[in-house]
Amino acid sequence: MLAILSAGLAAVGQLWSAAAERERARQLAWTGEQFVQAIASYYHSAPNGQKRYPPDLQALLLDPRFLSTRRHLRRIYLDPYSGRAGWGLVAAPGGGIMGVYPLAQGGGGTISRFVYRDPAAQGRP
Repeated sequence: MLAILSAGLAAVGQLWSAAAERERARQLAWTGEQFVQAIASYYHSAPNGQKRYPPDLQALLLDPRFLSTRRHLRRIYLDPYSGRAGWGLVAAPGGGIMGVYPLAQGGGGTISRFVYRDPAAQGRP
């Protein structure tokens, strides 16, 4: 009886673990998309028409290029795998950041990168 109960609990534990991993992956995809949208918003809202990537993530919270308050992101979201707000930054060719990736990711060990690339700049070196 105890062996059957132990086997049943082990199976439930594995199912729970797989469900938790799927939820973290879903949360990571949503969070990454929020960063991509915020970077795109910053990039396209240049006050003088000179499109630039944000210098850091803090510029997405409060855009220093405007006198009035302009936010592209509500907050720096936590990495669902580490539970911290630390993100790796993908450098843009002309300076600034064009994307983020999680510093700690569980599961398969693959790194997801969330990058905004200006469609108008495609094909340029």
